[in-house]
Amino acid sequence: MGFIMRETDAVTGASAMTAGLAGEASGHGASAAAAGAVVPPGIEEISAANAAKIAAYTAEVAAMVEASAANHAAYGVATGTSAAITTLTDALSAAGLADVI
Repeated sequence: MGFIMRETDAVTGASAMTAGLAGEASGHGASAAAAGAVVPPGIEEISAANAAKIAAYTAEVAAMVEASAANHAAYGVATGTSAAITTLTDALSAAGLADVI
């Protein structure tokens, strides 16, 4: 029978880093939306249509990046929660073993 060792401090650190990456990704989503807003249309009709298409596309990209960032943040929370549960389980197991020993 083998044992699996889990360093909960490292998992908690990974959770914090994941939250930081989610925040960074969210910032990129805001940048994508801003990038589409700076395309000025020319005087011809097709230019205005192209500017509208670019704005719509960058809005879609921003929405997808924001959704991805939210998903990443949820993963970070789940990772931190799992580390806390493991720490609690280890403490309860140790307390139970202390009574036996």
